[in-house]
Amino acid sequence: MRENKKLEFESFYIQYRENIFKVCALMLKDYQHAEDAMQETFYKALCRFDRFKRESSALTWLTRIAINVCKDRLKKKSSLETPGEDVDILIYEEEIDSKLSVTDAVRALPLELREVVILYYYQEFTHKEIADIVGISVPNVAYRLRTAKSKLKTYLAEDNDE
Repeated sequence: MRENKKLEFESFYIQYRENIFKVCALMLKDYQHAEDAMQETFYKALCRFDRFKRESSALTWLTRIAINVCKDRLKKKSSLETPGEDVDILIYEEEIDSKLSVTDAVRALPLELREVVILYYYQEFTHKEIADIVGISVPNVAYRLRTAKSKLKTYLAEDNDE
């Protein structure tokens, strides 16, 4: 890899590692698995860096890779069966308790809903960017977000009843 490409990639890593870690942590629900997925994401990005056409932002490109890495890891469920360190406290330790219950509710969502919620609310991607990352249509993104909101209201209402 040429020196200027190496410096550009190092800049991507420094700039986006926290964002990518948060995506992985919320998708995988475990600190150690999220660390591994983040490292795998950047390794895959490094291997494909010469093919990055810059048609999307670097964060969109990296997030697409991270989502795919996490989905692959979730398919190989047996590798995630050993419980690790819960990631809630590590990511949100300075936030209020009610935020943790929202995070728990998000993590309880089915994968296809969880990923759009993470990308929209936690990473602040647009509907179009999410559609590009996940590989679905913009109307489908809106539908999944509406469905997720409905499920989250139900989860949180049940939590408040207890």
